Amino acid sequence: MLRRTLTDLFLIVLFGLVMGGVMGIGSNWFVDGVSYFASLRANATWADFSLFGTTYSYGSVLFLMGAACLLSVLKKTLSLSGWAGAADTIHAAHSKDQIIDVKKGLGSTLAAFICASGGASVGQYGPLVHFGATIGTLFKRLFISRFEVDVLIGCGVAAAISAGFNAPIAGVIFAHEVILRHFSLRALAPISITAISANSFEQLYFPRSVHTFELTHTVPPLTEFVPLLLIAAPLLALTAVAFMASIRISAKFADAYPFSKTDLPFIAAFICGSVGMFYPQILGIGVSTMNDFISGEYLLGMATILLIAKLTMSALCIGFGLFGGVFSPALFLGVAVGSVISLTLSQLGFQDISQVVIVASMAAVGAAVIGAPLSLVIIVLEFTGSYEYAVASMSTIVVTNFITRRFFALSLFDRQLIERGIDMTMGRERIARTQTLVVVCDRISFVRVSEACSGHEALTSMREARQSECYAVDSDGFLVGKLSVFDAQDSGAESIAGNIDRNPLIFSTSDSLEAAMSAVRGFVGEGIPLLDANTKKIIGVISEGSLMHAALKVQELTQRMERD
Repeated sequence: MLRRTLTDLFLIVLFGLVMGGVMGIGSNWFVDGVSYFASLRANATWADFSLFGTTYSYGSVLFLMGAACLLSVLKKTLSLSGWAGAADTIHAAHSKDQIIDVKKGLGSTLAAFICASGGASVGQYGPLVHFGATIGTLFKRLFISRFEVDVLIGCGVAAAISAGFNAPIAGVIFAHEVILRHFSLRALAPISITAISANSFEQLYFPRSVHTFELTHTVPPLTEFVPLLLIAAPLLALTAVAFMASIRISAKFADAYPFSKTDLPFIAAFICGSVGMFYPQILGIGVSTMNDFISGEYLLGMATILLIAKLTMSALCIGFGLFGGVFSPALFLGVAVGSVISLTLSQLGFQDISQVVIVASMAAVGAAVIGAPLSLVIIVLEFTGSYEYAVASMSTIVVTNFITRRFFALSLFDRQLIERGIDMTMGRERIARTQTLVVVCDRISFVRVSEACSGHEALTSMREARQSECYAVDSDGFLVGKLSVFDAQDSGAESIAGNIDRNPLIFSTSDSLEAAMSAVRGFVGEGIPLLDANTKKIIGVISEGSLMHAALKVQELTQRMERD
């Protein structure tokens, strides 16, 4: 027992160090690379031109069109039909089958890097999350057999957040809150060690990669700003819902686009780049612009313009195939709408609490979009080191999330999964039942008769098999219907054809356990025929008892996973 415990501890620590190192270095290369290309775009004076006495740059269009070209080449080279993001990560962590494609995961990370570096109005942390999940999956395939795949995915995600935000505690919370959807002792140790390791590598090798906001205001007592934030929360919820709905509308328009889908990223690149010529603040990740908001660099009119432009361009880029995350744009929108709120309050004569309002708004919109209220509170706490800022964010997040859940979904990712037929709000047990096919159920013996036989013949067959039901098939072996012992008696010496129930409840081998359990509500009978999904011929009969037994097995397995 002691030996096994020490072995497990050694493996956890070793894996955490290696995984954390890989993610710490990889995430910071990604983030610093995006920052490097952002500085190149900002210093591209060779693309400057003057219009009405004001200097603009067409470099934004050139960089984005170049990114669209590279994106097209990458997709063709890797033979990928699309990219994978945070929604796929969540689904993978709750799937019995390993569904993360390593090639697609790494390709999606590179695609996001290209788009963010080119100046697309997209984020970097969602792709980094999926990159972490991909690396976790790769470790599972190559080295690790002791840990479940959801734990390894959680480790990769925690490391990505820890390294990307310099927030190891938030990384651990995020992995449990957003990805695993429950807190588990079996996952806590490896996830925590991996997050700490990733953060250590960041601080050791990337000391300048810390992305914090410049906060200078003295925080007033909580009673002076929390009521105002609660009143402002509906506007923050509206911003989050508008952003998520705009992405969906943009994606649906792209799906309905009558011409080649390869055109769409170029269209988005040209439009976003053109807007970026006049408002370069909306391009890329926008960390410097968010600091400008916090520092009070923008008046009400400009803040409103940047809010609308960022929302529109982010939805356009994401919907039209310039791949990237939604978290950074959500934070930008939160900062922008927070600036609009604080400037309006200032004009109405309220005390200047702009930085508190902006930070709390940023956290609220970000939490609503990605469905991570607790994680955002911890991120604010680790960013600011301020209890007051964390409490302000928490109060705003609670109300904002309550509203967005009612009018949209738990998060953008949950809505995307729902549209794929996957409802994460069902809970781990029901999700497991949806991923378990009804063929796992034990089958009972059954009687097969010809639809041309008489009632007496059917009764004889049922009597010999000690069954109260039989199943009629045609000459080709296809199910015609079900016949009870009473229906057979009514037929007597005549053919059973007129008494067959030709629309009985049936299961297919492609049906899930969850669908089968829903279907048997109100069912009365001995068994339900199971048809082969391909041949459509009866291959067995399932009873309600065997169905419940299979469901209890899934329940037991799920509870054990959550308990361990």
